[in-house]
Amino acid sequence: MKRLILITLLLQTTWSQEDTTSVSSLNEPVDSVGVDSLDQSSALIADTQQAAVLDPSIPLTLDVGYKGFLWGSPSNMGIVTNFAQIDLDDSLSLNKSYVGKLGPDSAMVHYFFADSGFWKVEIDFYIETHRVEKHIQDFLRHEKNISEVYGPPSKINHKESGVSSSYSNLLDQKFSNAFYRSTWKANPAVIELYLNSSVLMPKTELSIFSGNYSVLKLVYYNPDYMHSSKPAPEPEVLPSIFEIY
Repeated sequence: MKRLILITLLLQTTWSQEDTTSVSSLNEPVDSVGVDSLDQSSALIADTQQAAVLDPSIPLTLDVGYKGFLWGSPSNMGIVTNFAQIDLDDSLSLNKSYVGKLGPDSAMVHYFFADSGFWKVEIDFYIETHRVEKHIQDFLRHEKNISEVYGPPSKINHKESGVSSSYSNLLDQKFSNAFYRSTWKANPAVIELYLNSSVLMPKTELSIFSGNYSVLKLVYYNPDYMHSSKPAPEPEVLPSIFEIY
């Protein structure tokens, strides 16, 4: 009988130790190395976000650059932007391209570099492909917004030609065209707003020519940094009129 009681006490003691070990295992961190790595990653993200903040001492005006990126900056300098960068196929290209939303519009933003550094930013707006009237409305909307800041354009060129939207000869499709261009002086920078709209009429799913022929661009550039080490092409020597007649 005493032997049975002793065996029972030994079994109870063993079970208590196993339960304590199991509870202790559950209370320990599952992977302390993983938690440390996560903390380090969070710190790196915080550091990156902090480094991406614009320098408050740089004015966001065109006389010094575009949105805080200074004219003349080298191509290897980081650009602070909330747009997503596009990987270019040409590894030798010094230009940088980004895509995102610019106000209500989807756009691609291209930064161009010359020997003297950053000299131009070119913005390509996404536009619909089948309505010249909508293209013109978008141009005039941008023109109005820019004019509210920099005054009326110093140069304006507006032209429209081609057929109207009521044209309906499916076997003789023609282009309806609109060319709009406005220029502002924002010394030392220049602003160019450019529309070349070309839409095949009548609108049909079976177009003779496929593709989008319309372009809407906004360009900011600084002529003081338009320097290239490549020699300019030699002017073509034209024959004398007496050699022809």
